[in-house]
Amino acid sequence: MSLVFADHFQQISDAVATERRIKGWSRAKKRALIDGDFDRLQELASRAGK
Repeated sequence: MSLVFADHFQQISDAVATERRIKGWSRAKKRALIDGDFDRLQELASRAGK
């Protein structure tokens, strides 16, 4: 296992909320985040509401 994404938060509660949000994402969205494909991530995010 290896670290594929990291971010800095001022508040631990913000970090926990972000972790929970990402854990709820589809496999495709997580893969886009890992790959740094932010255009694809945005596309997948906009599809969720449809």
